Amino acid sequence: MSEPAKTAAGLAVLLAVLAAAIATAWAVGERSPARWQAIIVAAVASGSGAAAGWLVTRWSQGRTAATAVAGGLGSTLVRLAAPLAALGWITTSEGAVQEAGAAGLVVAFYLVLLAATLPLIMMEDRKASQDGRGKTTN
Repeated sequence: MSEPAKTAAGLAVLLAVLAAAIATAWAVGERSPARWQAIIVAAVASGSGAAAGWLVTRWSQGRTAATAVAGGLGSTLVRLAAPLAALGWITTSEGAVQEAGAAGLVVAFYLVLLAATLPLIMMEDRKASQDGRGKTTN
């Protein structure tokens, strides 16, 4: 599979996991417009961070060790930035979205997407080391 196809496949997996999380959040909680807005805010914040983090991770794989470390740190920063910004906005504002539990949804969606991202990264790292593409220099 080509590198762009692997990146697209990872994004598709993350999108499917996000869709399942949205459906679960809607099915479990009360069905009100404020709840729906809270779900959308959480999905956009966590989903955009997860997608951007995945893109940075994919960009840094198979490069030098220094680039891989920078990519790992950068992807963590990018993955956290949007959810943390959303949490800051939610907790400092008052309104129906906050009362509908948007902060908890942001955290839940972030953790679900992180749990989906980690196996994707580990599978790709394992393939790279088996193919001899992993650049290990000391």
